[in-house]
Amino acid sequence: MRTSSLGLYLHIPFCERKCSYCDFLSFQCAQQKPLSEYAVALCEEIRILSEAWPYRLVETVFIGGGTPSLLSSDDIKRIMDCIRENFNLASDAEITIEGNPNSVTDEKLNAYLEAGINRLSMGIQSFDNSVLNVLGRLHDKNQATSAYQKARRAGFKNINMDLMFAIPGQSLKKWLDTVKAAVFLRPEHISLYSLTLEEDTVLYDRIKRGDLIETPEILDREMYHEALKVLSQAGYSHYEISNCALPFREGRHNMKYWSYQEYLGIGLGASSFIDGVRYKNVEGMLDYLRCIKARKAPIDAGSVENYTERDEMGIFVFTGLRKQSGISLDKFRKTFGKDLFDVFDDTVLKKNKGLIVLDGDRLYLTEYGMDVSNRIMAEFV
Repeated sequence: MRTSSLGLYLHIPFCERKCSYCDFLSFQCAQQKPLSEYAVALCEEIRILSEAWPYRLVETVFIGGGTPSLLSSDDIKRIMDCIRENFNLASDAEITIEGNPNSVTDEKLNAYLEAGINRLSMGIQSFDNSVLNVLGRLHDKNQATSAYQKARRAGFKNINMDLMFAIPGQSLKKWLDTVKAAVFLRPEHISLYSLTLEEDTVLYDRIKRGDLIETPEILDREMYHEALKVLSQAGYSHYEISNCALPFREGRHNMKYWSYQEYLGIGLGASSFIDGVRYKNVEGMLDYLRCIKARKAPIDAGSVENYTERDEMGIFVFTGLRKQSGISLDKFRKTFGKDLFDVFDDTVLKKNKGLIVLDGDRLYLTEYGMDVSNRIMAEFV
């Protein structure tokens, strides 16, 4: 598969402190020297990749982590300049950076805008201090509000807030108070994530010891649906399982992941899907830096996947059903040269009546189908 455009994801694996629930590829480091050295390596990887794909139009850039807002303004500017010098960056590209309330400053926010970054994704998680404490976040609710207001004053017109629910000790009322606080501030985009307990995290260990009680599934689902009601009443569209947006403010970069479009991952452990191949970068910092020094793409050879066409069809359906609009049967046909239900058993519609709907060209999950989305999607993989 080849398209004319792609998204770039840049992974910044540094945090001031690891959150209690986090098992992402990240580690504690707040010193500027190693952060700047990593930014230089990222730029070199950008140059290496641009030699292989110089013809591609870059429509979206997402600088994620970790905590990208730990990088200095000069390092962010260096990275953005390097992207422009080595890729064909669209004039209307969506360029996002993640930032935590405790590490964004007026100076950094102004520098982001000057560098061409036009979207800020803020890791708020909650406007309740007791919940933030359980999560091990470094900010409090006042810092969260203040950081958002700083971003508005700086001139950001496209802001996402990440919010998290089903946290031990978090009641339905506490959760809805957070949702309402977010709605009051009126960000263009709100992401809602149910806490996933991962082994080898502080929060997982606390629950195993009995210090905290895991949120029951029935309360988890009630939190999800009640939040969607609040957001809908406030004018937000629920366009993807975990994401809501004001009109025309859907996240363009993540839509690439859900719409079977191509992307290049840059940095430690970053994933790519390009020219029909899926792979990840190496996850060890020394291995990464050695590859960059040798001017070699830092690909983890063991991660390279040339999936069969049938596998790719399953991925097309699995990721596309995350969207409220679902998938287009016509796009499936044009992509693979086959009709969807010549490949997959259409009894999935009968077995999951009221959960999955075929309406003309569209196949999509209902709101309650999204509750059991993994089970339904698994039938296409």
